[in-house]
Formats: sequence, C-alpha cells, structure tokens
Amino acid sequence: MLDQFEALKWIRANIADFGGDPERITVMGQSAGSAATHDILNSPLTKGMIKGAIVESGVRYPHDPLCSSLDENHHTLEFALNQAVKYLASKNASTIAAARQLSYETFVENSQFSFGNTSSSWVFTATLDYYAMPDTYYNTLLKGDANDVPVLTGITRDESGATYGLNITVQEYLADLNETYSGQLVDEFLALYPAANSSQASLSENLQFTERSMVGTWLWARMWRPNASSPVFTYLWDHAPPGKDQGAYHESEINDVLNNLYGPDSPWTGEDYRIAATMNTYWINTYWINFIKSGNPNGAALVHWPEVTIRRSRSSLVTCGARCLSQVKRK
Repeated sequence: MLDQFEALKWIRANIADFGGDPERITVMGQSAGSAATHDILNSPLTKGMIKGAIVESGVRYPHDPLCSSLDENHHTLEFALNQAVKYLASKNASTIAAARQLSYETFVENSQFSFGNTSSSWVFTATLDYYAMPDTYYNTLLKGDANDVPVLTGITRDESGATYGLNITVQEYLADLNETYSGQLVDEFLALYPAANSSQASLSENLQFTERSMVGTWLWARMWRPNASSPVFTYLWDHAPPGKDQGAYHESEINDVLNNLYGPDSPWTGEDYRIAATMNTYWINTYWINFIKSGNPNGAALVHWPEVTIRRSRSSLVTCGARCLSQVKRK
C-alpha cells in the first residue's frame, strides 16, 4: 500500500512531463486493483492527491458477509508484524538492512502463499495500522474520513459467487445458507430465495449472490454519500461476452471500458459492437472518459446516468450492457 502511495506521488511529480495534469489524477482499478484504489481513496496520506476514483468490482456494504474474506477485512498491525518477521526469516533475512539487499524477485517469490504457523494465504494485504489505514472499513465509511472526490463503482452480474450454468443440490444450498446466516434470517432468506428442488436452488443461489452484490454496492454508496460533497455513480454490468460460458463474469466489462473489442481473445459479435458504440460515440468507454475528465460520466448524446443521492427512494444503480443504461428497479 505504501509503495502504491509513493507511485502516486511520483505520478504527481512527473506527469506534467508526459503532458498530464498533476491536479487532475483519477485512480482506477479492478478486482485487486479496486482494493488498491479503495485504499488510496480511504487513506489520509493521499489527501489532495487525487480528483476521482473508479472502483470496479468493487465496494461492499460493511454488513455483507463476504466482507470477512475480501479486502475490507484488514489485517491487524500485530498480525502483519508477525507475518513480516516470519517472511523475512523464510528469506534468511533477520533485519531490515538484510531485506533491502534481496533482489526484487527473491523478495516477492511465494509471497502469496502461507508460511509458518498461520492460516492466512495472503501476506501482502492492507493492514489496519491507524496510519496509512486510519480506521476500520466500517468506521471510515461511517465517519466520512476518506478523500471527498467523485467515485464511480460497480460490479458484474455473475461474480462474487454467482456462476453461469450453476447446478447444486438443495442440501448444498442449505449448507451454504446455514454457514452464512442463522436464526430468523434463515427463514427470511428462504422466503426470498426458495429451494424446493435443485433447479430452484441453483437459480436462487445465483440470484442471491447477484442481488447481494448489487444491493451492497448501492448501500455502500448510500453510506458514503451523506459525508461527501462529491457525487458517486454505481453500475451493474450485465453483458456476457461471446465465446465464454460464465455469463457476465468477473472482469467482463474491461474490454468495453477500455474500448478494446479488437483483440482475438473473444469472437466479438455485432451485438457487442452495438453495445460498445452507437452513432460513432463509444458509450461505455465515453462514460469512463467523461468521469476521468470531469468527475461526471454524463455528456452529450449519452443516456443520462443519475448519481446516488440520500433522498432517492429507489436505487440509482444502473445496468451497463445490453440495456445500458436502464435503471435497476427490482425490489
């Protein structure tokens, strides 16, 4: 995290030499990159260094059970220090000075795997040190301590547990449910997402993951908004790229966002190009470009993308893809 902050400082110091404006930096990331972007957004060490953030897959409502296994679940400083000592020992380095003599390749080798007496499989993740990371995920959001800059964030339909073509048994469905919820919540959950047979269980499993992520993104934005003067825009990416069998999978929006439907990795169809472009205006890509330029994705010839407000009774989450940019209205 501190290395990334230093990289941001370098960009601010040098971007003018490349024709850029150091006062108009927007950070953007997807998946692990979204976690890094979110850390930059939340840290007091980056105050005044960015003008916007794009967080793709994404942010989560603090009470979402998935937060316990994702970036929102920060390591404690004590845990991180113990891990660091063990990790340096695995590299035969007992001091910081010795660690600095290691090559980059040696230092990061096996860094994503567990070692020593620990159940954690991630060594280099965000640490709640009350310095670079000022407070817990929940408290930072609740108190509004993050950088007050425009935010664009969202998810894809078939990620975070949702799987295209899923086939599970009722027993597997109930086991997963009871591992996540208890008591009255189980009954309420089954009323919303029933599982009378395997087909219904599979449908409900996908639907609950999609809607939990979708609603979680919007609820995060609703918590963020009261303490911020800057706008926040949320989306649900629902277009499944051709030639794949995982629906609108994790990272499936990237080709459209980066206006890169020319690579050979997918057999792009006319529908894909229709979604990506109309009237010579690249819809999805242009929303992102506009946001980077001005902090607002909207512009001429584009379907209006409403920002999230604390007064809006219905979700401001919009769908991007075949129905871009229709409003999400499912209760």
